[in-house]
Amino acid sequence: MKALAAALAFAAAASASAATFRVDDSLTLPHESSMAMRWRSLAPSREAGSMVENASTITIRLNVAPWLNKDVKIYMALPEQPIGQVSAEWTTQGKLLPGQLDSGNRTLVYSGPIRASMIEDTITLKISTDGRRLVAPQRLEFRFEIDVD
Repeated sequence: MKALAAALAFAAAASASAATFRVDDSLTLPHESSMAMRWRSLAPSREAGSMVENASTITIRLNVAPWLNKDVKIYMALPEQPIGQVSAEWTTQGKLLPGQLDSGNRTLVYSGPIRASMIEDTITLKISTDGRRLVAPQRLEFRFEIDVD
């Protein structure tokens, strides 16, 4: 029992030492200014589904200068959306990890040492959501968070 309490105390102390910060991604550039969603099915119906989707290419530029020479984990996050669940998946050119993400969550896109003040990668981002709830243009605000030990 004492060993379990000690292990729990150590785990709590280890997690308390990590800090999370928002990464400055203000130099990130989408290749298109807006993304018109398209029905996944040519004839949306209850059987065929009501999902809409589209893809966009984005040049991600993350200012990581404050964390030079530190081991970090960087996550892409998407807050909950008023239209319900939004799903994103992406491929990269190799600096960041490819992945997928549902609104309200975050997922790992980089793990390791920071050796330069900027991480830059081009991603192809595919977004999908329920088209029945999409009645007006929506602005998705992805963000990047960094965990530093």
